[in-house]
Amino acid sequence: MQPDQLESAKISPCGISCTICRFYIRGQCECQTGDGSRPFHQLTLQPCPVEQCAATRDIKYCARDCTDFPCLLLEQIIPYRWYRLATGSGDASLPPGQQHADQGDDILRIVCLGEFRVFRGGVEVSDSDWGKGRGPTRKIQALFAFLLSRRAHGARKETIIDLLWPGQTDSQRANSSFHQALFYLRRALEPELESGSVSSYIRHRDERYYFAPQKPYWIDADALVDCSERARSLEQSGDPGSAIECWARATELYGGRYMAGIDSKYTDSDYYDWCASACYRFEQLFLAAALAVARYHLDTGHHALAIVHAREALFVEPALEPAHQLLIRCLMEAGQLEHALGQYRVCEAELDFHHERVPSEQTRLLYQELVDRMGSN
Repeated sequence: MQPDQLESAKISPCGISCTICRFYIRGQCECQTGDGSRPFHQLTLQPCPVEQCAATRDIKYCARDCTDFPCLLLEQIIPYRWYRLATGSGDASLPPGQQHADQGDDILRIVCLGEFRVFRGGVEVSDSDWGKGRGPTRKIQALFAFLLSRRAHGARKETIIDLLWPGQTDSQRANSSFHQALFYLRRALEPELESGSVSSYIRHRDERYYFAPQKPYWIDADALVDCSERARSLEQSGDPGSAIECWARATELYGGRYMAGIDSKYTDSDYYDWCASACYRFEQLFLAAALAVARYHLDTGHHALAIVHAREALFVEPALEPAHQLLIRCLMEAGQLEHALGQYRVCEAELDFHHERVPSEQTRLLYQELVDRMGSN
């Protein structure tokens, strides 16, 4: 592609997720000019040459389906994107036991972190697919989400009915609604499933219903757990470079609160709050990953990138004191002492509001160091 073509290209609406790009992690991204001290929102507004190339060729992402792959541009900056993770271009993000999954059109890919989305191959299951335009779409999605959360434990029909049709006193009507939703769910996952055939994903045995896939599948929540475990293992084995790439990929996989796209009247039910513990677990995994990436950038002198990831952690958990400490330290080392002081005040306020406590001794020592430095200037 010629330089003038790149210059005039429009940015793809999908966008490249830079946070797990190898060059972005190491502070070598060509989109980031100068000393890397510009705010993150300005960095993301800079057009990425790989993204421009993809937009010009009208492809969804830069990968092996390009006629010129591998090109010099790809060798200069290797992008990864959420779409690539969700649709399976490459299997590095698959959890244990799924790395060798067939990459055919029938692979099921499920996004549980943030907006709930399901893909058959690279095609998303639409609202109309869930109920074929007739069924109760939100209940069908909630049924699938619940079975996903239960996994090997499964769930009894009575439990599912109480969750999705609370207060229904007509047992015959409730039973009919349940079986209708189950039918639409099986058909949404396998449109070609013939009546009376056994589903490859939703099974029934011993009076319980299960998500028990007999075909290749991928779930972002599983991939997040796997990336986190691999990162810790690589750290323990003395390979911090590879570990930080796993941590960065983990931050990319976290799209938001677990099952956030499922109607809250099903996830926050008075009858059965089945999401809370999982939400907390995945949130903690993301926070650990974001802090690890932020510390890496701080240690390597890439303050702007460290600030980005520390703020990402604070967006999820505003009273996370280690993230405040990292952010204060980053601002201090970047010479932004007034901003560092402001961040300390924010830390004080958040800790008081959420936990009714003052900053720890470690944070107060950091504050004293900041005050001393400001006094000497």
